[in-house]
Amino acid sequence: MKINFLGHSCFLIQGDKSVVTDPFSDIGYPLKRVDCDYVLSSHDHFDHSNINGVCYKTCVTCKDDAFLAKEIKLRAISSYHDSVSGAKRGINYIYQFEVDGVIFTHLGDLGQDFCEDLVKQIGYTDVLFIPVGGTYTIDCKQAVLYANAISPKIVVPMHFKTPRSNIDISGCEQFLKQFDNVEHVDLAFDLDKNTLPTTLQVVAFNGNNY
Repeated sequence: MKINFLGHSCFLIQGDKSVVTDPFSDIGYPLKRVDCDYVLSSHDHFDHSNINGVCYKTCVTCKDDAFLAKEIKLRAISSYHDSVSGAKRGINYIYQFEVDGVIFTHLGDLGQDFCEDLVKQIGYTDVLFIPVGGTYTIDCKQAVLYANAISPKIVVPMHFKTPRSNIDISGCEQFLKQFDNVEHVDLAFDLDKNTLPTTLQVVAFNGNNY
């Protein structure tokens, strides 16, 4: 299985099924057009909902759509896009799904402060995609709390400032400094359920390409 970083909060997971998360538009650089079985959008903001920017078979944009993705055992968990119960930016959907026996959790634009109940709802996951840039999502400090509490095998930071991005958010450097086991990769890495790390590892994509 291969995990590809397409920029911002958008990833292409390629295994027995292929999944694209939160395709974007108008953030300073174009979205690479790819093919996938499923495209998932955590909420309807322009930098997470450009579903027509990819070629897909099935689209999931809300909790009610989760049944459309039974093949990847999709769960949609409601959360808030801000720290005031959605009053500023509304609802954000966290998607948890399985590809090749690996459980992925994509936090979308999670903005609510650390919440133990939300951690319990998420439960076990192998790979956690987590926003770290602040402003519109949780910041580095909150992201560290969530990452340690959820305790996946692999943590992938997302939604951070890159050279071509025009979104007012911070970089991921401060988040990375909070962890000892950090692997830097370019735009893709291979993943196998049988060789997942035994302790939490951060995999940081090279944002300089975007």
